[in-house]
Amino acid sequence: MRRRIAFAVLLSLSAMACSGTALPTQPTSLPSGLASMSGSAPGAPTTAQSLGNSNAALQCQQGGYRDLVRTDGTGFRSVGECVSYVAHGGTFGGGSGGGNESGKIVYTLRVSGTEIGDFGWSFATPAFITTTTTVNSFLSTSSSSGCAISSVTINNPSGASPFVETFFSPSCPGGGFFWTEFAQTFWNAGPFDHIGVYVPQGVTSPLWTLTIAQQ
Repeated sequence: MRRRIAFAVLLSLSAMACSGTALPTQPTSLPSGLASMSGSAPGAPTTAQSLGNSNAALQCQQGGYRDLVRTDGTGFRSVGECVSYVAHGGTFGGGSGGGNESGKIVYTLRVSGTEIGDFGWSFATPAFITTTTTVNSFLSTSSSSGCAISSVTINNPSGASPFVETFFSPSCPGGGFFWTEFAQTFWNAGPFDHIGVYVPQGVTSPLWTLTIAQQ
């Protein structure tokens, strides 16, 4: 009986040796709680870029967006639009904040003799505007009727006859109507590509004068 048991044990050990099966020598996955080196550990230091974006976003708060412009010179309609621009990697144009417009191209429009009286605006851009551009951040605006200028669009500035639009919000009363826009084609006065004074040819009233200067 003992010989049979011993023989059976020997057969079992022999079978295990011939099967080629071995126990794994290392785990097939990382133990729980061990982070991958490619991931970000909690409490990782904030990068310089994120700090920069955060500081820039703070400039949009408390009405600051009204004094800020993009690198193309266009402004922001709301604090949310300003913050979103920064969050997507945008940077403010030179001269934003503090009112320092040194080296900028300044566009100034003066209009007189319209149904809503006289009005005008001035804004600065990093360079000459070469394509149709809308601006809603100004260095200054004026209206003899007390109307609020909301935005300006300069259409086809590289053409022979650029088209300049000034928008009012709310609408501006005058001459029995309510005006949301005053516009003028600057006939044969373009392109707006150099420092100087531009007036539409053949238009005597109202009087439109666009001055482009450099600070």
